[in-house]
Amino acid sequence: MRSFVCFLLVAFASCDSRSPIKNEGAGSSQRDPSPRVVEKIEDVRGSSVVRGQVKFVGTPPAMEEIANQPCHAGAPKLKEETVVLGPTAGLANVFVRIDGLPPVDGSTLPPAKLDQVHCRYVPHAVVVCVSQPLLVRSSDDTMHNVHWDPTTNAPANFGLTRAGSDKTVSFRASEFIKVRCDVHPWMSATIGVFENPFFAVTDADGRYEIDNLPPGKYKLIAWHERYGELVREVEVKDAAAAAPVEAEIVYQAP
Repeated sequence: MRSFVCFLLVAFASCDSRSPIKNEGAGSSQRDPSPRVVEKIEDVRGSSVVRGQVKFVGTPPAMEEIANQPCHAGAPKLKEETVVLGPTAGLANVFVRIDGLPPVDGSTLPPAKLDQVHCRYVPHAVVVCVSQPLLVRSSDDTMHNVHWDPTTNAPANFGLTRAGSDKTVSFRASEFIKVRCDVHPWMSATIGVFENPFFAVTDADGRYEIDNLPPGKYKLIAWHERYGELVREVEVKDAAAAAPVEAEIVYQAP
Protein backbone atom coordinates (compact mmCIF):
# COMPACT_ATOMS: atom_id res chain seq x y z
CA MET A 1 0.00 0.00 0.00
CA ARG A 2 2.85 2.39 0.85
CA SER A 3 4.53 1.84 -2.53
CA PHE A 4 1.22 2.55 -4.32
CA VAL A 5 0.72 5.80 -2.41
CA CYS A 6 4.31 6.84 -3.09
CA PHE A 7 3.82 6.17 -6.80
CA LEU A 8 0.73 8.37 -6.88
CA LEU A 9 2.48 11.14 -4.98
CA VAL A 10 5.29 11.15 -7.51
CA ALA A 11 2.86 11.00 -10.43
CA PHE A 12 0.78 13.96 -9.24
CA ALA A 13 3.46 16.12 -7.63
CA SER A 14 4.19 18.00 -10.82
CA CYS A 15 0.46 18.75 -11.26
CA ASP A 16 -0.10 20.27 -7.83
CA SER A 17 0.34 23.97 -8.53
CA ARG A 18 -1.84 27.03 -8.38
CA SER A 19 -1.26 28.12 -11.99
CA PRO A 20 -4.51 28.05 -14.00
CA ILE A 21 -4.84 25.49 -16.78
CA LYS A 22 -7.25 25.41 -19.65
CA ASN A 23 -8.87 22.19 -20.73
CA GLU A 24 -8.17 23.25 -24.31
CA GLY A 25 -5.68 22.09 -26.89
CA ALA A 26 -5.13 18.67 -25.34
CA GLY A 27 -6.48 15.38 -26.57
CA SER A 28 -7.01 14.01 -30.05
CA SER A 29 -8.45 15.98 -32.95
CA GLN A 30 -11.85 14.30 -32.78
CA ARG A 31 -12.42 16.02 -29.44
CA ASP A 32 -12.10 19.49 -30.98
CA PRO A 33 -15.63 20.78 -31.62
CA SER A 34 -16.56 22.81 -34.67
CA PRO A 35 -16.18 26.60 -34.37
CA ARG A 36 -19.23 28.27 -32.78
CA VAL A 37 -20.87 31.55 -33.64
CA VAL A 38 -21.22 33.11 -30.22
CA GLU A 39 -23.05 36.13 -28.84
CA LYS A 40 -22.14 38.46 -26.03
CA ILE A 41 -24.02 37.54 -22.87
CA GLU A 42 -25.52 41.00 -22.51
CA ASP A 43 -26.99 40.76 -26.03
CA VAL A 44 -29.15 37.73 -25.21
CA ARG A 45 -30.17 38.51 -21.62
CA GLY A 46 -33.66 39.59 -20.63
CA SER A 47 -35.38 40.08 -17.29
CA SER A 48 -37.85 37.18 -16.99
CA VAL A 49 -37.72 34.12 -14.75
CA VAL A 50 -38.62 30.44 -14.98
CA ARG A 51 -38.70 28.61 -11.66
CA GLY A 52 -40.23 25.54 -10.10
CA GLN A 53 -39.51 22.12 -8.64
CA VAL A 54 -38.35 18.80 -9.99
CA LYS A 55 -40.28 16.10 -8.14
CA PHE A 56 -39.87 12.35 -7.80
CA VAL A 57 -42.91 10.07 -7.65
CA GLY A 58 -42.51 6.53 -6.37
CA THR A 59 -40.09 4.65 -4.12
CA PRO A 60 -36.52 5.86 -4.49
CA PRO A 61 -33.60 3.42 -4.40
CA ALA A 62 -31.73 3.14 -1.12
CA MET A 63 -28.50 5.11 -0.98
CA GLU A 64 -25.77 2.96 0.56
CA GLU A 65 -23.52 4.22 3.32
CA ILE A 66 -19.85 4.78 2.42
CA ALA A 67 -17.31 4.07 5.13
CA ASN A 68 -15.08 6.88 3.78
CA GLN A 69 -11.85 5.24 4.89
CA PRO A 70 -9.04 5.82 4.33
CA CYS A 71 -9.67 9.55 3.91
CA HIS A 72 -8.30 11.44 6.87
CA ALA A 73 -8.66 11.30 10.64
CA GLY A 74 -12.18 12.22 11.70
CA ALA A 75 -13.71 12.05 8.24
CA PRO A 76 -17.45 11.34 8.59
CA LYS A 77 -19.29 8.49 6.94
CA LEU A 78 -21.02 9.39 3.69
CA LYS A 79 -23.98 8.19 1.65
CA GLU A 80 -24.30 7.74 -2.07
CA GLU A 81 -25.71 10.84 -3.77
CA THR A 82 -27.18 9.45 -6.98
CA VAL A 83 -30.82 9.86 -5.87
CA VAL A 84 -31.33 12.48 -3.15
CA LEU A 85 -34.86 13.56 -2.17
CA GLY A 86 -35.92 16.53 -0.07
CA PRO A 87 -38.77 16.84 2.45
CA THR A 88 -41.43 17.41 -0.26
CA ALA A 89 -40.08 14.71 -2.62
CA GLY A 90 -38.03 17.19 -4.63
CA LEU A 91 -35.16 15.59 -6.54
CA ALA A 92 -31.76 17.19 -5.94
CA ASN A 93 -28.85 17.48 -8.38
CA VAL A 94 -30.96 17.74 -11.53
CA PHE A 95 -29.60 19.93 -14.33
CA VAL A 96 -32.32 22.22 -15.72
CA ARG A 97 -31.70 24.40 -18.77
CA ILE A 98 -33.44 26.51 -21.40
CA ASP A 99 -33.05 25.41 -25.01
CA GLY A 100 -33.66 27.85 -27.85
CA LEU A 101 -31.20 30.67 -27.20
CA PRO A 102 -27.90 31.21 -29.04
CA PRO A 103 -24.47 30.15 -27.75
CA VAL A 104 -22.54 32.76 -25.81
CA ASP A 105 -18.95 33.31 -24.75
CA GLY A 106 -18.90 32.31 -21.09
CA SER A 107 -15.33 33.41 -20.40
CA THR A 108 -16.47 36.59 -18.62
CA LEU A 109 -18.77 34.78 -16.19
CA PRO A 110 -17.63 34.34 -12.56
CA PRO A 111 -15.88 31.01 -11.91
CA ALA A 112 -18.01 28.07 -10.82
CA LYS A 113 -16.52 25.95 -8.02
CA LEU A 114 -16.01 22.24 -7.40
CA ASP A 115 -14.51 21.39 -4.00
CA GLN A 116 -13.37 18.17 -2.31
CA VAL A 117 -14.45 17.93 1.32
CA HIS A 118 -13.99 14.82 3.49
CA CYS A 119 -13.32 12.81 0.30
CA ARG A 120 -16.55 13.94 -1.33
CA TYR A 121 -17.09 16.25 -4.29
CA VAL A 122 -19.05 19.37 -3.32
CA PRO A 123 -21.35 20.01 -5.06
CA HIS A 124 -22.26 16.64 -6.55
CA ALA A 125 -23.57 18.42 -9.66
CA VAL A 126 -21.98 21.62 -10.97
CA VAL A 127 -22.91 23.56 -14.09
CA VAL A 128 -20.88 25.89 -16.30
CA CYS A 129 -21.21 27.67 -19.62
CA VAL A 130 -18.79 26.86 -22.45
CA SER A 131 -15.50 28.77 -21.77
CA GLN A 132 -16.60 29.73 -18.23
CA PRO A 133 -13.84 29.14 -15.64
CA LEU A 134 -14.32 26.26 -13.22
CA LEU A 135 -12.21 26.41 -10.06
CA VAL A 136 -11.47 22.87 -8.86
CA ARG A 137 -10.04 22.86 -5.36
CA SER A 138 -9.45 20.61 -2.37
CA SER A 139 -10.30 21.37 1.25
CA ASP A 140 -8.82 18.03 2.34
CA ASP A 141 -5.32 17.68 3.70
CA THR A 142 -4.97 14.42 1.82
CA MET A 143 -4.15 13.41 -1.72
CA HIS A 144 -6.78 13.50 -4.45
CA ASN A 145 -6.66 13.28 -8.19
CA VAL A 146 -9.35 14.79 -10.40
CA HIS A 147 -9.98 12.65 -13.44
CA TRP A 148 -12.37 12.94 -16.38
CA ASP A 149 -12.43 11.41 -19.84
CA PRO A 150 -15.32 13.01 -21.76
CA THR A 151 -16.53 12.44 -25.30
CA THR A 152 -16.09 15.89 -26.85
CA ASN A 153 -13.83 17.91 -24.56
CA ALA A 154 -10.24 17.04 -23.77
CA PRO A 155 -9.53 14.58 -20.93
CA ALA A 156 -7.81 15.66 -17.72
CA ASN A 157 -6.13 13.97 -14.78
CA PHE A 158 -4.40 16.17 -12.21
CA GLY A 159 -3.47 15.90 -8.57
CA LEU A 160 -4.46 18.07 -5.62
CA THR A 161 -2.33 16.86 -2.75
CA ARG A 162 -3.02 19.29 0.10
CA ALA A 163 -5.73 21.54 1.51
CA GLY A 164 -5.94 24.72 -0.52
CA SER A 165 -4.62 23.21 -3.76
CA ASP A 166 -6.59 24.25 -6.84
CA LYS A 167 -6.73 24.33 -10.63
CA THR A 168 -8.82 26.45 -12.98
CA VAL A 169 -10.17 24.74 -16.09
CA SER A 170 -12.68 25.46 -18.84
CA PHE A 171 -14.45 23.50 -21.57
CA ARG A 172 -14.88 24.05 -25.29
CA ALA A 173 -18.13 22.20 -25.97
CA SER A 174 -21.39 21.26 -24.26
CA GLU A 175 -21.75 17.81 -22.69
CA PHE A 176 -22.08 16.06 -19.33
CA ILE A 177 -18.73 15.13 -17.83
CA LYS A 178 -18.29 12.53 -15.10
CA VAL A 179 -15.58 13.31 -12.56
CA ARG A 180 -13.88 10.75 -10.34
CA CYS A 181 -11.00 10.37 -7.93
CA ASP A 182 -8.87 7.27 -8.52
CA VAL A 183 -7.48 7.39 -4.98
CA HIS A 184 -10.97 7.33 -3.38
CA PRO A 185 -13.14 5.44 -5.89
CA TRP A 186 -16.49 6.34 -4.28
CA MET A 187 -15.96 10.02 -5.11
CA SER A 188 -17.96 11.19 -8.11
CA ALA A 189 -19.50 14.35 -9.52
CA THR A 190 -21.02 15.50 -12.79
CA ILE A 191 -20.14 18.70 -14.62
CA GLY A 192 -22.86 19.98 -16.96
CA VAL A 193 -21.42 22.16 -19.72
CA PHE A 194 -23.97 24.22 -21.69
CA GLU A 195 -23.77 26.72 -24.54
CA ASN A 196 -25.47 29.58 -22.70
CA PRO A 197 -25.92 30.56 -19.05
CA PHE A 198 -29.66 29.89 -18.81
CA PHE A 199 -29.40 26.93 -16.48
CA ALA A 200 -29.66 25.78 -12.88
CA VAL A 201 -29.07 22.74 -10.68
CA THR A 202 -31.89 21.77 -8.32
CA ASP A 203 -31.29 22.31 -4.62
CA ALA A 204 -31.79 19.87 -1.74
CA ASP A 205 -35.59 19.92 -2.27
CA GLY A 206 -35.55 19.91 -6.06
CA ARG A 207 -36.14 23.62 -6.56
CA TYR A 208 -34.56 25.67 -9.34
CA GLU A 209 -34.68 29.17 -10.81
CA ILE A 210 -33.44 30.42 -14.17
CA ASP A 211 -33.38 34.20 -14.55
CA ASN A 212 -32.39 36.86 -17.09
CA LEU A 213 -34.49 35.26 -19.82
CA PRO A 214 -35.75 37.22 -22.83
CA PRO A 215 -39.40 36.69 -23.87
CA GLY A 216 -40.04 33.68 -26.09
CA LYS A 217 -41.14 30.07 -26.38
CA TYR A 218 -38.54 27.57 -25.23
CA LYS A 219 -37.88 23.98 -24.31
CA LEU A 220 -37.19 23.44 -20.62
CA ILE A 221 -34.90 20.41 -20.37
CA ALA A 222 -34.13 18.49 -17.18
CA TRP A 223 -31.39 15.85 -16.94
CA HIS A 224 -30.61 13.51 -14.05
CA GLU A 225 -27.63 11.17 -13.94
CA ARG A 226 -29.79 8.09 -13.28
CA TYR A 227 -33.19 8.92 -14.76
CA GLY A 228 -32.14 10.82 -17.87
CA GLU A 229 -33.88 13.63 -19.73
CA LEU A 230 -37.35 15.16 -19.53
CA VAL A 231 -38.55 18.01 -21.77
CA ARG A 232 -41.49 20.40 -21.51
CA GLU A 233 -42.49 23.58 -23.31
CA VAL A 234 -42.53 26.98 -21.59
CA GLU A 235 -43.50 30.44 -22.77
CA VAL A 236 -41.76 33.39 -21.17
CA LYS A 237 -43.30 36.86 -21.40
CA ASP A 238 -41.79 40.23 -20.62
CA ALA A 239 -41.12 40.55 -16.90
CA ALA A 240 -42.89 43.89 -16.73
CA ALA A 241 -46.13 42.29 -17.86
CA ALA A 242 -45.99 38.85 -16.27
CA ALA A 243 -45.05 37.03 -13.09
CA PRO A 244 -42.30 34.39 -13.11
CA VAL A 245 -43.24 31.22 -15.01
CA GLU A 246 -43.79 28.28 -12.65
CA ALA A 247 -42.83 24.95 -14.23
CA GLU A 248 -42.92 21.63 -12.40
CA ILE A 249 -41.09 18.58 -13.76
CA VAL A 250 -41.89 15.08 -12.52
CA TYR A 251 -39.71 11.96 -12.65
CA GLN A 252 -41.50 8.64 -12.14
CA ALA A 253 -39.75 5.76 -10.40
CA PRO A 254 -39.18 2.95 -12.90
